[in-house]
Amino acid sequence: MAACVAAILQPVTARAEAAAGDDTLEEVVITAQKRTERLQDVPVSASVLNSDSLANSNVSDVVDLNKLVPSLNLNGTINGRVPMGMRGISTVSNEQAVGVPSGVAIMIDGVPVPSDSFDGTQVEDVQNVEVLKGPQATLGGRTAAIGLINYRTYNPTDTLQGGLSLTGTTDHEYRATGHISGPITEGLDYSLSAFDAHRYYPITNTFYGTKTSQADQGLRAKLEWKPNDLFDAKLTFRHAKSEVDGFNFVYVHVVPGATLFFPGSPVTQAIAFPDITPSWQNLDYDSPVNTAGHSNFDNDAQLDLSFDVGNGYTLSSTTAYQHENQRQIQDLFATAVYGFDTFFSIAGIGPYAGGSGGLITSNPIVFDDTQHQRELITQKSEELKLVSPTDQAVSFVVGAFYSDTKVSMWYTRTLPPAALNVFVVPETKTTDLYGRATIKLATNTSLVTGLRLNDDELNYTYQQTIYNGEGPFYSASSSNSSAVVGDLSLQQKFTPDVMAYATYARGYSPEVYNTAATLTSNAALDPVPQEHINHFEIGVKGQYFDRALTANLSVFDTRYQNYQIQQYNLLPGQITSELVLSSAGGAETKGLEFDTSWRATPNTTVSVSGAYMDAKFTKYIGAPCAGYNEDPLLVTPGTYPAGCYLGSDGINVVQDLTGTTMPNAPKFKGYADFQQRIPLGAGGGLALLFDGNVSYRDKAQMLPDNNPNSIMGSVTIANFSLGLSGADGKWNVTAFLNNAFDKAYYTDVEDFWGSPWSNTATVIAQPARDAKRYGGIRVDLKL
Repeated sequence: MAACVAAILQPVTARAEAAAGDDTLEEVVITAQKRTERLQDVPVSASVLNSDSLANSNVSDVVDLNKLVPSLNLNGTINGRVPMGMRGISTVSNEQAVGVPSGVAIMIDGVPVPSDSFDGTQVEDVQNVEVLKGPQATLGGRTAAIGLINYRTYNPTDTLQGGLSLTGTTDHEYRATGHISGPITEGLDYSLSAFDAHRYYPITNTFYGTKTSQADQGLRAKLEWKPNDLFDAKLTFRHAKSEVDGFNFVYVHVVPGATLFFPGSPVTQAIAFPDITPSWQNLDYDSPVNTAGHSNFDNDAQLDLSFDVGNGYTLSSTTAYQHENQRQIQDLFATAVYGFDTFFSIAGIGPYAGGSGGLITSNPIVFDDTQHQRELITQKSEELKLVSPTDQAVSFVVGAFYSDTKVSMWYTRTLPPAALNVFVVPETKTTDLYGRATIKLATNTSLVTGLRLNDDELNYTYQQTIYNGEGPFYSASSSNSSAVVGDLSLQQKFTPDVMAYATYARGYSPEVYNTAATLTSNAALDPVPQEHINHFEIGVKGQYFDRALTANLSVFDTRYQNYQIQQYNLLPGQITSELVLSSAGGAETKGLEFDTSWRATPNTTVSVSGAYMDAKFTKYIGAPCAGYNEDPLLVTPGTYPAGCYLGSDGINVVQDLTGTTMPNAPKFKGYADFQQRIPLGAGGGLALLFDGNVSYRDKAQMLPDNNPNSIMGSVTIANFSLGLSGADGKWNVTAFLNNAFDKAYYTDVEDFWGSPWSNTATVIAQPARDAKRYGGIRVDLKL
């Protein structure tokens, strides 16, 4: 709700705010490119959101950034990893395939977070969020094929500073976040930040009348030692945990007449969800499973050393260690009965032979409708960096980076016809050398060029006791690959506040193993080949009228070769889907982004941002088909949905998706914010603060298999707030109303439940945190 400059199409966007009574916008800096720079001077499309902006918009999860930065397309995060997307491009990654980069790198204080980790989903104790759009492989590395998100957390200070924010809502969310920093003694400073939050999602299990909830707690402590002007050492420790109680998916489409497990099964929809009507307004599920949920525990450490080596040059070292323990229990069918036991009971077979044939809603004997996943994630990393001063003809950043990321995953399911018991351990070791230089060709003309050499060493072990009827098998292999990526930008300043740039960047996504594949022998898996990217962008950034107006515009065209994508493949005769990771022939996204922020008066700020994105598969032959049976009661062997056909392997049903829209890629997203300060009294001390913002996204196909039932309609979300601010700006009390017009929408859409529902185009979705209207009160205090 504060002036959000979620710069979408601009070359750089920042949440532009100013102090009360100031008629200019606040200066914004960015650090994600390895040095501190003025955002408007950097030839890259970016957005920066500060802590006030995040608090005003009730941001606590990375998915909440979707509305503030129109270029972002981030899926739900309640249970499972976050499929990251930007500018209409996403791998649609799923937590069953581990060790797979998401394409959008998340960094915390410059350290990359493993794609399988939940470290990057919590946005509670964060001071700033930087979003860099488009491929960032030169400085972002192997995981930044689509873009980069960098969290900057609170640092130690040599003066006492701090803040506290308390939030309570009408739907029983509470949050407390705080930070404090200051000196311990001369040359030794500290910072401490913590959060405790509990939120309820608008997802109701009607069987128990309970809502899915999430509890988060965390603590980050930093100690910084500056014995002199030439050396600085900063030590960071972080502990955080998150626990989710309840399931995250609801049914939005089930083919009429489809039955659970196979066509004609006695477990009908009337039995499976008697009180639920699947639709794009549904927020409920009905299940006796009360153990579904997720938990993760994080313990991280980081040591930053900085040396002034003379003449303005700085040598720095960042050593980091991350450890995360995840546990997840999934409700496999989310139906009002234990499906397999109810089938046995109605059929009068197995342990229910001679029984009454009733519905089983407690104490299942055959299968408890759950599957279990556990992950241990560790990452060790080291980065050395030399940064030159900027006041010279050629300034530069050069560095070396190493990381070792290991994921151990156990996945089990005891469903008799689709038992699952696998243990897979992928490990990736990356060694990189990088550099970027800014060459001043003339007073107002610069050439910015960068290069990075990446060397990736992959290995895995895969122990499959049973999966889709196959096993036991054991597979292990390794692969080494390298890539050279880089960028080249020509930058022209017309005035100190107006700049244009043109950029070409070459990016990549590394080789990867499909660790969710079904083994049929002990043979080694073949890695999915590297993805290669050519990116073109031109942009104009400017500040006008004594920096009261910021207006930025960028136009981009990004082309992907051997585009890596995941999706589920329905298997004939199977009640579970197979997760496929493969290379589509190609993909392309092109469009424009704009961002404006106007300080209309010292007390009025208006911000508008938007993104038009045209993201399509340029070649995708042999893509999995969405669902075999549109009418499960009239199944004809060899009959497939329109556009689908039997693949060359004689087993899988496939389709040609060349020219179709990428998943979760709305054509347009926009955000508008209006902020008004109303001074009270002649002294102008106390003030009322009004904020109103609206976010919009077009309808979009949400899945890569082009399922006609997985198109989410357009949605407009409006939020309003009214607050009272103290005379010294040290306190604010704000009442807010989010999703004022009560519009239901979803942050994740899937169709992997099509297999248990007779191989039909069944669609499930995860409701957003604000899929129902709610209000609240927030109190902010500052030292």
